[in-house]
Amino acid sequence: MLVYLGAVLANTAWNLSGVIDLRPGDRPARWRPRIAVLVPARDEAENIGPCVRSLLAQDWPDLRVIVLDDGSTDGTGDVLLRLQREDGRLRVVTGAPVPPGWLGKPWACAQLAAAAGDADLLLFVDADTRHAPGMAAAVAAAIERDGLGMLSAVPGQELGGAAERWLVPLIPWALMMHLSPAGAQAFGFAPAAGAVGQVLAFRAEAYRRLGGHAAVRAEVAEDIAFARLATRAGVRWRVAAGWRVSRCRMYRGGAEALAGLEKNLYPALGGRALSFVFAWAWVVRAFAWPAAAAAAALCRGRPGRAAAPAAQLALGALTWHLVARRFGLPRRLAFEGPLTALAGAWAAARSLRAWRAGTAAWKGRRLVS
Repeated sequence: MLVYLGAVLANTAWNLSGVIDLRPGDRPARWRPRIAVLVPARDEAENIGPCVRSLLAQDWPDLRVIVLDDGSTDGTGDVLLRLQREDGRLRVVTGAPVPPGWLGKPWACAQLAAAAGDADLLLFVDADTRHAPGMAAAVAAAIERDGLGMLSAVPGQELGGAAERWLVPLIPWALMMHLSPAGAQAFGFAPAAGAVGQVLAFRAEAYRRLGGHAAVRAEVAEDIAFARLATRAGVRWRVAAGWRVSRCRMYRGGAEALAGLEKNLYPALGGRALSFVFAWAWVVRAFAWPAAAAAAALCRGRPGRAAAPAAQLALGALTWHLVARRFGLPRRLAFEGPLTALAGAWAAARSLRAWRAGTAAWKGRRLVS
């Protein structure tokens, strides 16, 4: 177990060394792309206003903002109409029904890409994000500087109560710890690739080369699928820490966070039940059990037996510390790793049950037939 945790720590550090920092004030040296910021929105009445206003305030001369209302029933369309009246630069598209073989988000994004016209840079952002005025310029600067075709930026995660704090950070932690963006790019090993789709940017030619969202039409984790497609196609891509230029409140409350991870966890790890169960059992053994074992040894007056689990606990905490520091997450997560592992295992069990039972859904849409 100590060897495994040491390897995990080394992989985490390697991945983090390749993460780009997006900073306010960064601008491309020579590239002046026409940027289309593309926002799929389904039942986002609470979020869409702040998101769109932050995008319309971007400090970039050739930028268009296009939002697709994807069959919303909560007043999102009314909010968008008001925003459009306030600022004519906003274009609102009404989403068409989802065709057979497609999932909702990839279909919405495909329609947005079609509406982007002659844009050089396609910048897909989720409706629950907020952005500093220099976000688009910082993304373009990173793409130019590193010669990228695709960039996945992880926003700063705004976390409410304990449930959100223990569940939402699982996403960047798993990306840096158990996947390997650095390994995927160094060795062309696509299964190790991973990305986060909250802010996902493409050079237009790279997007077309990858086949656009039609290539990931049936993928729940379309961000991971794009990273693997890009790796296979030889398209250069990177993960960026975007917390200085973007923020996101992904879920509001524990119930919503559990529902979101229920949708994503099982397909993100390959959708194979046996390997999925083994992976999460191993996570609990590696990151939660050492705390219980060390405490039990100390309570029984056997401090010598607490040494190995304490060392395991320290290595796990260090992985959390490195990820939290790089992605602007609360540093206390380093001490809450056992609780996060248990919360993640609970979410994973729910995800496995929902997908195996055929009941997985999101915002009123079934994800399995």
